Amino acid sequence: MLWLISILILFGVIESFSAIFLKFVLASTARFLVWNPDIDASKVWAAAGGNWDDELGWPSPSDAVAPPRDRTGAKYNPDFSQSDYPCASAYGASFVWGEDVPLADGWVEQLSRKLGCWVANYGVPGYGTDQAYVRFQRMKQDQAPVTMLGFSPEHIMLNVNQYRGFMGYGPSPTGIKGRFILDGEGRLEWIHRPRISEKEFVEFLRDPANLLPHEYLLPDTPDGPVTLRFPYTLTVARVALMPRLRVRFTGRPSWADFYRAGHRSGGLALTAAIVEAFVREAEHRGKRALIVVLPGASSFRARAEFGQPEYAPLIAALAAKNIDVFDPSPALLTALGQRSYCELYTDVPAGCAGHFSIEGGRIVADVIMAELRQRGLVK
Repeated sequence: MLWLISILILFGVIESFSAIFLKFVLASTARFLVWNPDIDASKVWAAAGGNWDDELGWPSPSDAVAPPRDRTGAKYNPDFSQSDYPCASAYGASFVWGEDVPLADGWVEQLSRKLGCWVANYGVPGYGTDQAYVRFQRMKQDQAPVTMLGFSPEHIMLNVNQYRGFMGYGPSPTGIKGRFILDGEGRLEWIHRPRISEKEFVEFLRDPANLLPHEYLLPDTPDGPVTLRFPYTLTVARVALMPRLRVRFTGRPSWADFYRAGHRSGGLALTAAIVEAFVREAEHRGKRALIVVLPGASSFRARAEFGQPEYAPLIAALAAKNIDVFDPSPALLTALGQRSYCELYTDVPAGCAGHFSIEGGRIVADVIMAELRQRGLVK
């Protein structure tokens, strides 16, 4: 009897530590690993207030033309009038928008000042390549002769995801979006964002697969988050066995395997198709397009350790489609000289992560300006 009591006590202690670790450590530092649907869904729904885009999730139609954006939907740039004719435009996510630095100090805004002409910034934080492409399709008022698509390597995951809550973003119906899939002939097909009520949102949190059958990162699938439930010790064990976590421990970014041609997500072929569609749309509208990789610190680490970045297969796949991609990484390293690539980012010296800092944005702007001029895209 004593040994049984001892086992029960030990199990209780392990369970308690596991629960604390999951709820107070992972839930705050690595939320993409754990899915906890036990939230006040009605409160979350009320906070969103129906303020979302019916296909892209965010920003809502009203927010899309409100400060800090101008009436055209571009990021407000105090150095240029809204009546100015843009010499270029840029689409993408937070690395294009210029997250974590003052509005006027993102690399796009610094590029505008260096060129002496307005580069209209249509970036939206949190966007995947798919959302950036659809936003470009919508922006018929974008009359710039040159358009850039800024691609961040982790976007390959965002492109197979429909609910950002599965990737560690806060729970909200705003985070639900449509997505592209490839049909049987390899063509893009848009899966519409589901129209849901408050009751359906509550049901969605309990059974996500019923509402989003095309979501790749569903909870408790190989690459999706692990549902937080009792026994917590088993949940910790399942988290430890997640493929994305194992990849990260090898020194590669957690999304590196998504670039394998045979990966179950199909992310490589899908992302290549979206980028190709962006380029063809630009050509159809008489524009010249430039696809620009905007690497995070983890991609520089992968390049240094393995000889090439994790996104190399995408560049090769696009080259096979006769689509050139500008990877500024070598030029950025040259510009840095003896300085560490970590100095490109905001999370320094405490770490080596984050978005481009003001100084990093200056270097990025210089490198991209040189490339635009070398290609004859700007004067």
